[in-house]
Formats: sequence, structure tokens, C-alpha cells
Amino acid sequence: MIKAVIFDMDGTLVDTERLGIKAWKVGAAELGIAIDDALIYQFIGRTLPDVMGILEEHYGSHEAADAIYRRHKEIRDEMVKTDLELKAGTAECLDELLAAGYQVGLATSSRHVTAERTLKAFGLFDKFETVTCGEEVEHGKPDPEMYLLACKRAGFAPEECAVVEDSRNGCVSGIAAGCHVFAVPDIVPLPQDVVDGCAAVLDTLFDLTAAVKTVR
Repeated sequence: MIKAVIFDMDGTLVDTERLGIKAWKVGAAELGIAIDDALIYQFIGRTLPDVMGILEEHYGSHEAADAIYRRHKEIRDEMVKTDLELKAGTAECLDELLAAGYQVGLATSSRHVTAERTLKAFGLFDKFETVTCGEEVEHGKPDPEMYLLACKRAGFAPEECAVVEDSRNGCVSGIAAGCHVFAVPDIVPLPQDVVDGCAAVLDTLFDLTAAVKTVR
């Protein structure tokens, strides 16, 4: 039986991925650097060190990678102040799970300061009993380290925990950790092998509580 539900943040609880994609494109264009969707999609669900590694490998330059990252972040931070929205069902789902007696946790590749600022803007940060962030693990998603740490902090075995994710990297991390993974795909469709490893693939978070309750 599931006792804890652990959420990814970006693309799962908040609609940050679309803002991020726009920021990468605008920032790169300002710097005269070409960037395409295929490269940007590799960043989804990754920690900052992983993203920087992908950028450096692609452009063959630490300076170029650093410049494009910094400009994208400046643009994204401004967009978040005015344009950020919750994913459908986020607030309702959290309240339903807490009312039903589930422990609720967060496991995000974002840094703690970013996660706290983002979720506090919607009055949601304090709903999470445990918080695990990108700077706390050596190996980011799709490695299982983050979800294994999140389960440990929750005080439950992985098989007693549900993971809620939108991306391939996040789903693979949760599956490898031994958790029940519930996917709510965002921008990039999930490959079939990942779909097959999930407990369920849902349209929105409105469907999550009922799906979690079916696991016995």
C-alpha cells in the first residue's frame, strides 16, 4: 500500500518547462548562438551540473555554455514573476492526498532556493513534509539516487512510495528506485518502454489521488 507520494516540480506541479524553452531560445538568439528543441529537451528533468555538461559538450566551450545558461536564467527568472502557472489539478491533488492521510514529498532537480521560491509563490511549499533537491545528490535523474534519498527521508521503503513525474528522466529515476511511478506527460511524449514501467499514465493531476488509491 502506498504511504507517501513524492512529486517532481518542473513540468509536473508548475508549468515551468514552456517558459524555460522560450528563455533558452530568446537567450541564445540574443547571443547569436543556435539552439534547437532537440538540445533543449535534453535538459528536462536534469540537474544544473548535468545541463552544463550537455551544453559544454554540444558547443565545445565552457564560455559559450556559461553565457547561454546565464542569459537564459535571467530571462526565465523575469518570466516566472509574471507568467508562471500551476499545472491543472496541482493544488486540488495535494489537498486530496493530505486529507486522505498520505505523506507528501518533493524531489526536484531544481535547487532548493528555486523550489522554495517557486512553490511559496502559490502557497504550496509548506504542504510538503520532505524536500529533496538537485544539489543534494551526486547523480541526478535518470539515476535513482534522488528518489532513493526522498524515500529514505519519508521513512518508507520505495515500494511504499508513489512518484509523480512528467518526463522520461524522472520516470526512469522513479522506476529504477523501485517506486510506483505515475506519469503526467508534459511537453515531450514518453517512450513506450517508460510507459510500460509506470503504474499509470494520467491526463492531469486531477486523476492522481484515485489512481494512487488503487495500489494495494
